Amino acid sequence: MSMELFLFVAIESSLKTEDINLIAKKYEPIAVYEENIDLLSHTGFVSVRFGKLQTGVETYKLNYDDVAKYIPTNEDIDPNNTIVIQFRWGGDFKEGATALYTASILSAKYNGIAFDPMSGMYVNSTQLMEGYQAFLQYAQ
Repeated sequence: MSMELFLFVAIESSLKTEDINLIAKKYEPIAVYEENIDLLSHTGFVSVRFGKLQTGVETYKLNYDDVAKYIPTNEDIDPNNTIVIQFRWGGDFKEGATALYTASILSAKYNGIAFDPMSGMYVNSTQLMEGYQAFLQYAQ
Protein backbone atom coordinates (compact mmCIF):
# COMPACT_ATOMS: atom_id res chain seq x y z
CA MET A 1 0.00 0.00 0.00
CA SER A 2 1.37 3.38 -0.98
CA MET A 3 0.92 6.40 1.26
CA GLU A 4 1.56 10.08 0.63
CA LEU A 5 1.71 13.46 2.28
CA PHE A 6 1.71 16.90 0.64
CA LEU A 7 3.71 19.80 2.03
CA PHE A 8 2.89 23.31 0.80
CA VAL A 9 5.68 25.87 1.20
CA ALA A 10 6.49 29.28 -0.26
CA ILE A 11 8.41 29.22 -3.53
CA GLU A 12 11.43 30.92 -1.97
CA SER A 13 11.92 28.17 0.65
CA SER A 14 15.31 26.47 0.43
CA LEU A 15 14.80 22.73 0.10
CA LYS A 16 18.41 21.68 -0.45
CA THR A 17 19.49 18.82 1.77
CA GLU A 18 22.41 20.86 3.11
CA ASP A 19 19.89 23.39 4.45
CA ILE A 20 17.56 20.65 5.68
CA ASN A 21 20.50 19.14 7.61
CA LEU A 22 21.04 22.50 9.34
CA ILE A 23 17.35 22.65 10.29
CA ALA A 24 17.42 19.05 11.55
CA LYS A 25 20.28 19.85 13.96
CA LYS A 26 17.74 21.77 16.06
CA TYR A 27 15.53 18.71 16.58
CA GLU A 28 15.80 15.37 18.32
CA PRO A 29 16.66 13.02 16.90
CA ILE A 30 18.97 14.73 14.49
CA ALA A 31 18.48 13.44 10.96
CA VAL A 32 21.20 13.51 8.31
CA TYR A 33 19.99 13.80 4.72
CA GLU A 34 21.91 12.68 1.65
CA GLU A 35 24.06 15.55 0.40
CA ASN A 36 23.70 17.59 -2.80
CA ILE A 37 19.98 17.06 -3.34
CA ASP A 38 17.51 19.84 -3.98
CA LEU A 39 13.93 18.72 -3.40
CA LEU A 40 12.84 21.34 -5.94
CA SER A 41 14.49 19.39 -8.75
CA HIS A 42 14.96 15.89 -7.34
CA THR A 43 12.56 13.08 -8.14
CA GLY A 44 12.66 9.84 -6.22
CA PHE A 45 14.30 8.40 -3.13
CA VAL A 46 16.29 10.55 -0.67
CA SER A 47 18.45 8.67 1.81
CA VAL A 48 18.22 9.75 5.48
CA ARG A 49 19.95 8.52 8.63
CA PHE A 50 18.60 8.82 12.19
CA GLY A 51 21.54 7.70 14.33
CA LYS A 52 22.12 4.06 13.28
CA LEU A 53 18.77 3.82 11.50
CA GLN A 54 19.26 4.13 7.72
CA THR A 55 16.11 4.93 5.76
CA GLY A 56 14.70 7.54 3.39
CA VAL A 57 11.61 8.65 1.52
CA GLU A 58 10.51 9.38 -2.03
CA THR A 59 10.01 13.06 -2.83
CA TYR A 60 8.45 14.79 -5.81
CA LYS A 61 7.95 18.48 -6.54
CA LEU A 62 4.47 19.31 -7.83
CA ASN A 63 2.78 22.48 -8.94
CA TYR A 64 -0.07 23.72 -6.78
CA ASP A 65 -2.50 23.29 -9.69
CA ASP A 66 -1.61 19.57 -9.82
CA VAL A 67 -3.17 18.95 -6.41
CA ALA A 68 -5.61 21.84 -5.91
CA LYS A 69 -8.62 19.90 -7.18
CA TYR A 70 -7.96 17.07 -4.70
CA ILE A 71 -7.65 19.12 -1.51
CA PRO A 72 -10.01 21.26 0.55
CA THR A 73 -9.60 25.00 0.19
CA ASN A 74 -7.15 26.54 2.64
CA GLU A 75 -7.00 30.33 2.77
CA ASP A 76 -3.47 30.20 4.19
CA ILE A 77 -2.13 28.76 0.92
CA ASP A 78 -1.27 31.31 -1.78
CA PRO A 79 -1.56 29.39 -5.07
CA ASN A 80 0.70 31.94 -6.81
CA ASN A 81 3.54 31.60 -4.29
CA THR A 82 3.37 27.92 -3.36
CA ILE A 83 5.21 24.79 -4.34
CA VAL A 84 4.20 21.33 -3.24
CA ILE A 85 6.52 18.58 -2.09
CA GLN A 86 4.92 15.16 -2.19
CA PHE A 87 6.33 12.52 0.14
CA ARG A 88 5.54 8.91 -0.82
CA TRP A 89 6.28 5.64 0.88
CA GLY A 90 5.07 2.06 0.90
CA GLY A 91 4.33 0.02 4.00
CA ASP A 92 7.73 0.72 5.54
CA PHE A 93 7.24 2.50 8.89
CA LYS A 94 10.80 3.90 8.72
CA GLU A 95 10.02 5.65 5.44
CA GLY A 96 6.71 6.93 6.79
CA ALA A 97 8.50 8.25 9.86
CA THR A 98 11.02 9.98 7.60
CA ALA A 99 8.28 11.65 5.57
CA LEU A 100 6.50 12.93 8.68
CA TYR A 101 9.72 14.12 10.36
CA THR A 102 10.88 15.93 7.22
CA ALA A 103 7.51 17.57 6.65
CA SER A 104 7.41 18.57 10.32
CA ILE A 105 10.76 20.35 10.43
CA LEU A 106 10.23 22.03 7.05
CA SER A 107 6.73 23.08 8.07
CA ALA A 108 8.07 24.56 11.31
CA LYS A 109 10.94 26.38 9.57
CA TYR A 110 9.03 27.76 6.57
CA ASN A 111 5.49 28.02 7.95
CA GLY A 112 4.49 25.23 5.64
CA ILE A 113 1.15 23.52 5.56
CA ALA A 114 0.85 19.75 5.30
CA PHE A 115 -2.09 17.78 3.98
CA ASP A 116 -2.77 14.09 4.59
CA PRO A 117 -4.93 12.77 1.74
CA MET A 118 -5.81 9.57 3.63
CA SER A 119 -7.56 11.49 6.40
CA GLY A 120 -8.51 14.45 4.20
CA MET A 121 -7.09 16.78 6.84
CA TYR A 122 -4.45 19.47 7.13
CA VAL A 123 -1.91 18.74 9.86
CA ASN A 124 0.47 21.06 11.68
CA SER A 125 4.14 20.50 12.50
CA THR A 126 3.35 19.26 16.03
CA GLN A 127 0.92 16.64 14.70
CA LEU A 128 3.47 15.58 12.10
CA MET A 129 6.15 15.11 14.78
CA GLU A 130 3.71 13.08 16.88
CA GLY A 131 3.01 10.93 13.82
CA TYR A 132 6.74 10.52 13.24
CA GLN A 133 7.19 9.27 16.81
CA ALA A 134 4.29 6.82 16.47
CA PHE A 135 5.64 5.43 13.17
CA LEU A 136 9.13 5.11 14.64
CA GLN A 137 7.84 2.85 17.44
CA TYR A 138 6.82 0.31 14.80
CA ALA A 139 9.99 0.77 12.75
CA GLN A 140 12.33 -0.58 15.42
